[in-house]
Amino acid sequence: MLIWAVGVMLAASAPAGVTLTTDPTNRSIRQDARPLVPHVGGRVAVSPSVPSARKGARGYRHQWPAIYWEAAFTGDQLLLKFDDDKNEYRLTVDGAAPRRLPQPGRVEMIVRGLGPGRHRARLDKITESVDSAGTFHGFFVPRSEAVRPPPLPRARQIEFIGDSGMTGYGIRSDTRTCTKEEVRLRTDSSAAWPAMVARSIDADYQINAISGIGLVRNFEAVMPGRAMSTLYPRVLPGAPQEWRDPAWHPMVVVIVLFNDFGTALHPGERWSDRAALVGDYVRAYRQLIDAIHRQSPGATLVLPWIDLDKSDDAALKQFSAGAQAAIRSAAIDAGVTRIEFPLLPSFVPENSACDYHGSRNDHRQLAEWMTAWLNARPAVWKRPDRR
Repeated sequence: MLIWAVGVMLAASAPAGVTLTTDPTNRSIRQDARPLVPHVGGRVAVSPSVPSARKGARGYRHQWPAIYWEAAFTGDQLLLKFDDDKNEYRLTVDGAAPRRLPQPGRVEMIVRGLGPGRHRARLDKITESVDSAGTFHGFFVPRSEAVRPPPLPRARQIEFIGDSGMTGYGIRSDTRTCTKEEVRLRTDSSAAWPAMVARSIDADYQINAISGIGLVRNFEAVMPGRAMSTLYPRVLPGAPQEWRDPAWHPMVVVIVLFNDFGTALHPGERWSDRAALVGDYVRAYRQLIDAIHRQSPGATLVLPWIDLDKSDDAALKQFSAGAQAAIRSAAIDAGVTRIEFPLLPSFVPENSACDYHGSRNDHRQLAEWMTAWLNARPAVWKRPDRR
């Protein structure tokens, strides 16, 4: 008889008797268990799971934030398998209050007491892990229970490309002073404005963002050579494999990448001055736009922009106008017909999360603004080839 390390109630609003138990011995998922085929949101590297004797089982290796898995099944039990001691996950079954699964490690988990009917499960990765990949080995049900087709993809798809402003960096912190480990533990991508926007418009989404990242130059020039222009094409930021998914064609792609200019150039960097940096930035934007256009012809590119109307910095205004014009020209050259530069809202942010990042309230206000902007433009969800 197995001895379970943890046995706790799923959530206060879950049906009576539903429990979640952790098995660090990894003996709960029998070899005749049935793997569920999930609907996956975000970029994952898919490979046969271990042990391979479980026919059809798959492992989902991931590094980008905000990955999610959704599955359907019939029966009283649901099993999950992890190999990840860095990330926090959130499990939701049948719309009950979500259960936190912090840094599960190499374990199996079993949900009991769901009842014999039909059920839906969703697992969200909510932390950032660009420095280490984690693996979710999937959902399973016992042999006696029924596998159902995965939930259908949503009619809308939206992609976000950016930095810590999109990852929910340290958003659960009640102080601005955080260690690197505290930032990791207090980050929550599901509370960040991109995820809130996607939920409010019922869209599948990708948040391809990394804290501190720029398009060609990162904040304070850290990690030279690992800027978004290099990492965006990849399945995993830490591996060279290129990402391809014939089912992913977002109608809207939102890009916010300004870290290139967030700090002064340092001696030894490859740019002699800001003009040289701007030139590289625009060229990289052309490549990024080309990549997006190849994957999703007809997508609307949305580049939220800082409102500089009241700024006294003439040089900054000139740079901003020039960059917009150059990016718009690059988009036209790439064949993009829909590109927008909406001005970011002018509210005063609290910036009370780790390292002066946005608070939950800041993210809520951004989400409300972006959602209203999208809802006022229903045409963005219609592809040019679909009447």
